[in-house]
Amino acid sequence: RSAGRIRDYMEQLRALTAAGGPAEVGGRATAELSALAEGWAAAGRGLCAPRGLRFSLDCPASRPCTLFRSELDRAVLNLLDNAARFTPEGGAVRLSAYVEEAVLTVAVEDSGPGFSPEALARAGRGFYTGDASRPQDGHMGMGLTFARRHGGTLELSNTGRGARAALTLPL
Repeated sequence: RSAGRIRDYMEQLRALTAAGGPAEVGGRATAELSALAEGWAAAGRGLCAPRGLRFSLDCPASRPCTLFRSELDRAVLNLLDNAARFTPEGGAVRLSAYVEEAVLTVAVEDSGPGFSPEALARAGRGFYTGDASRPQDGHMGMGLTFARRHGGTLELSNTGRGARAALTLPL
């Protein structure tokens, strides 16, 4: 199991250091937002179920979106993995996906401990794992870096009920 995790991280490192920007990693694809969200939700349910977490999806409308699918999938799955990993047993994870004014927003909220001030300032920098409020458990600090690589923005915040990571991508 440890060898598999190391291989996964090595693959992430190769993708992170690939020549060029996010537009050169993977290709653009058109997909319906509801289909994308259902795929992410299936992964989210799979991550949450073993920890006894409630999972919900909010995707109010569908529309075709042309985007760098592999980069976006990787970013959203990393956000879901972080939320499931850092939410205490019995907590909740919520995924929402919507488009407003040609901007896709994918947000993941959890009922975990939230981000420390240091994490809010430093998260997303490669290999940052210094947030004592969130257990490390093999965490290498790569997930939020990938979330930023997709060509949009990532906003981290505390909600008073946990953490929120909102990814925005111009379509």
